[in-house]
Amino acid sequence: MLNKIISHNLRALTRTIGYNFSAFRIRGIRIYMTGQVFNLLGDWMQQTAQAWLVWELTHKATALGVVAFLSQIPYFIFGPWVGSFSDRFDRRKILLITQILAMLLAAVLAYLIQTDRVTLHIVYLLAFLTGTVNAFNSTAEQAFIGDIAGTGNIKKAIALNNTINQLTRLIGPAIAGWLIVAIGLAPAFWLNAISILISILCILMIHSDLKLKKTKGSGLSQFAEALKYFGQQYLLRLLVLFGAIQAFFGMSIVQLLPAFSSVILKGNAKTLGQLYGAAGAGALVGIVIVLPFIQKIKRSCMAIGGAVIWAGCWYILFSFCSSLTLAMICQFMASLGASNVLTLSLGLAQELTPVDMRARIVSTLMMIIYGLQPVASWLVGMSADHFGIHTTMAINGSLMIILTAGLLSRPSLNRLISKKSGSEIQGHIIPAPPIKFS
Repeated sequence: MLNKIISHNLRALTRTIGYNFSAFRIRGIRIYMTGQVFNLLGDWMQQTAQAWLVWELTHKATALGVVAFLSQIPYFIFGPWVGSFSDRFDRRKILLITQILAMLLAAVLAYLIQTDRVTLHIVYLLAFLTGTVNAFNSTAEQAFIGDIAGTGNIKKAIALNNTINQLTRLIGPAIAGWLIVAIGLAPAFWLNAISILISILCILMIHSDLKLKKTKGSGLSQFAEALKYFGQQYLLRLLVLFGAIQAFFGMSIVQLLPAFSSVILKGNAKTLGQLYGAAGAGALVGIVIVLPFIQKIKRSCMAIGGAVIWAGCWYILFSFCSSLTLAMICQFMASLGASNVLTLSLGLAQELTPVDMRARIVSTLMMIIYGLQPVASWLVGMSADHFGIHTTMAINGSLMIILTAGLLSRPSLNRLISKKSGSEIQGHIIPAPPIKFS
């Protein structure tokens, strides 16, 4: 009897995990995700190397906050335009252009580091330029994945893309940490440029036949149209709030990891890579194993809110760590929940959205969520320098729990039930009661 129960559960687990990977049956998805493996691997290597470069140049958490601010503020500045831009023009061509620019920026930074000409202000400038490229790239990418996957496979394709992201997040920082200690900083940036080139070749192999509707009006007017749609979708509004809490308080903790590795753990770039890798491992397990089960929960907002609270609890524990092993465990556990918040939000948002508005909704969602993060990065960096790394992380984790619990306690949320098997795809509009924070 016990063997039958175990066998049944294993088969159920295999089916659940295989659900998201079934998107690989689509040729365009297979090719694009192959390029993503290399692209994201290089991207995580560069992120790790850039964070360590800034720390080595300044040894100030505020500088880490500034470079994070400059990397993320383009999402807010260009938010009203990137969505309409991706809805109006060929998304494949947009991806090709942004990837070429990203490759060139990575090569420039690699050259400056290798020739010992890099300065903090140059890093700041390149961080802003790279962030601007990424703002246009990420919106077009999310919509492009939906285009080549088809409406019925969007959730699976988005989850698959995030699985690859977390897998490379597990490997990339570890490779970067080893390279920095063994050879130096420049190779991490050179390898990122090469990885982007592979991604470009994969995009060239994909042909999308999607016919976009011609949109009228300026970027601001189309952005206003997207905001109006958000106002009609109560579920989307809640997704934004949960995602904003995770981005503002949770993701801003990540920028302090170089300082945490050096000051608290007395380590080096390899230590930083191990912390990033632990977070990546947790996110990978969260998306591959935990996410398919969360997707079956009927009250989707409860599931997303619970993931934010789970991450907040582990961030608080992380703030008290003084050993690498315990710190890695806390990062792993926190990422189990944190990884699913934005994955679920982006996938569900696209399925609730008409195809001709998909990029605008994604860009609006990302603008609201990531637009808050630059401010958080700046404040968290200053707070860590003035009040200490431990205190800042503990406050962030506590606010994640308190604010999310407040949203989950709203009576109107009990009436919001996510229907199983893709009923949200049909685009039923849920009445939007006014949200009051008083």
